[in-house]
Amino acid sequence: MIKNHVGMGRGTERRLNRGMQIRSGVSRMELAIIVLVCLLLGQLLFPAIQYARDRSRLKQCESQLRHIGLALHAYHERFSTLPPAATWGSEGLDLAMLNSHRDPTPVHVTRQNWIQMILPDLDQRALADQFVPGVPVADAKNRKARTFHVPFLSCPSDTYNRPDNRYQMPMPDGSSVEFTRGNYAINGGSEYVPASFGTLANPGPSHSTYLYDNNNRTFSFLGNGIAGINSSLSLKDFRNGTSTLVAVEEVRSGLASIDTRGVWALGQIGASITWGHGVTGDDGAPNATEKHTSADDIRQGKRLYEQLGKDLVDGERMQVCDHCDENTQATARSKHDGGVNVLMLDGSVRFVSDRVEPTLWHVMHSRETPSDLLEGRLDIELLGPTWTEDEGVRSSQQLSEQVKEIQNVVRMKFVRIPKGKFVMGLADAGIRIPFPDDAIPHPVEISQDYFLGMHEVTQYQYEQVMRHNPSTHKSNAETIGSDSDEGITTLPVETVSWEEAVQFCMKLSEHPDEKSARRKYRLPTEAEWEYACRGGENEPIPIDRFWREGDVTGIIAGKLDPPRELRTVPVGSYPPNAFGLYDMCGNVFEWVADFRGYGYYGKSRNVDPQGPLTGYLHVIRGWHWVATGPRCRVYVANEPWEGSPHIGFRVVCEHF
Repeated sequence: MIKNHVGMGRGTERRLNRGMQIRSGVSRMELAIIVLVCLLLGQLLFPAIQYARDRSRLKQCESQLRHIGLALHAYHERFSTLPPAATWGSEGLDLAMLNSHRDPTPVHVTRQNWIQMILPDLDQRALADQFVPGVPVADAKNRKARTFHVPFLSCPSDTYNRPDNRYQMPMPDGSSVEFTRGNYAINGGSEYVPASFGTLANPGPSHSTYLYDNNNRTFSFLGNGIAGINSSLSLKDFRNGTSTLVAVEEVRSGLASIDTRGVWALGQIGASITWGHGVTGDDGAPNATEKHTSADDIRQGKRLYEQLGKDLVDGERMQVCDHCDENTQATARSKHDGGVNVLMLDGSVRFVSDRVEPTLWHVMHSRETPSDLLEGRLDIELLGPTWTEDEGVRSSQQLSEQVKEIQNVVRMKFVRIPKGKFVMGLADAGIRIPFPDDAIPHPVEISQDYFLGMHEVTQYQYEQVMRHNPSTHKSNAETIGSDSDEGITTLPVETVSWEEAVQFCMKLSEHPDEKSARRKYRLPTEAEWEYACRGGENEPIPIDRFWREGDVTGIIAGKLDPPRELRTVPVGSYPPNAFGLYDMCGNVFEWVADFRGYGYYGKSRNVDPQGPLTGYLHVIRGWHWVATGPRCRVYVANEPWEGSPHIGFRVVCEHF
């Protein structure tokens, strides 16, 4: 009985073991299926998890910017001004040369910056008290404070904002001092620094201003933003509305210890200040995307490429000027997907796409922008360009074949320009300075003859119509030689805004003599201007052709370093082109009708293009080698509500 029981127990055990083996096999299969399902779910959920993580980081940066906005307004309530971008001393500086690219960026005189000044309003009184404002921030007395990591000044998306990636600022004696990183910078302005008012390198109305007093050893830089170097502004100084003017924006920490960008306690451009990233430079967009080659101008730019390699620097979208050694230009940057956060002056935070229209990016950084320009448009257009082409058609004109020239009531002469085809945006032969990358060569047809001013509009002609003369250059006025015309200046009118030039055309068109002669006036389109400038030529024009024509009334056309305060000359001083037009390549820049729209050259219609239907800045054309070469290649956009001593205009006469 015992044996049978035992035998039966062994058989049962074998059956049980087989069952366990079967169940064990099923368990392994189930486990494999579970693992496979988990992997599939992980692949499906990873983008959502990553998106949620990125959104959380984005929201954290937004919250930090709002906190900074509250602190700026609290500072303004106490002092009736916003803080300066930075305060600099003057020890050891040649103030007369500070604005002319002759001295390296004076890091050794940098003292307090705007962040240090609002620390008490950020609930950081103890940290603020650690700074010694009377000495440079690089002084040993400020070491503990400048190397303190402030969490709410660090965006968690920036993987380079780490304790092991401190900035090592080189000093004049060869030593270096450490700074902790940060991710926020105040808006110094969209115009390039240093660029004094009235230079041909920056002919636009909006400009950076440098002032100094050698006797008292004081100086200041002020752009068109909300704060300057040794310069504070109040809310009452802003023409732009607080909801449409950028106050503070994100910047990224430098890629290496020699990279000055993203340093919260250092009052330098790129470190805690953005500046010069509008349409007049090569840094005119958030994150300076692939369409920009040099982008940020900072100290040791060349060395940064040598140390890290171009693939890494450009791959990180942290392009710098590869031959610069000054902190003079830097744009907003972030690691967020597709754009950056900006704090508006009213305390709101907006996300700006990397694809934002560059002219919008320019004007939203300028305190001089009319407050109504951006109302109702800003939120939509921050996500990317929305302009469409102006479909307006030029008036059909019945022009007599015998009429080659017209002279009107204020002695303006007009030359008949024959219709024709040409390649617009064609590069000049031998050009070295880059033209805007979106201004690509494209075929254009001008379908009708038209009459264009033989000369730029003169001060006399403008005054006859508008009853005032706004020009800056009057002291060197030349006059027409006859007794009856004594006192009539032949200098071109300038310091005229685009809006005033349009008003001139309207008022001249309403003159009784012009109405009876069935003549109307307008600014030329950009296509009409370039076609006329080329004088029928459709091949690349050698740059040196115009230079070899020599000295024109004291201005050496071929000199590569023209005087900073170039004076205007009487109209007709420069040789005419094949169409009989004077000064198309010389004297003042000229307003044209078109809005500036990024990418327009590649999308415009081929016959009689009219420019974008809407926009913010208007195109000027003209000649100067600094602004990308003579002849027809200069393509600059400027604020239509401001004039400049180097911008005038000529007009089209429509004859019915």
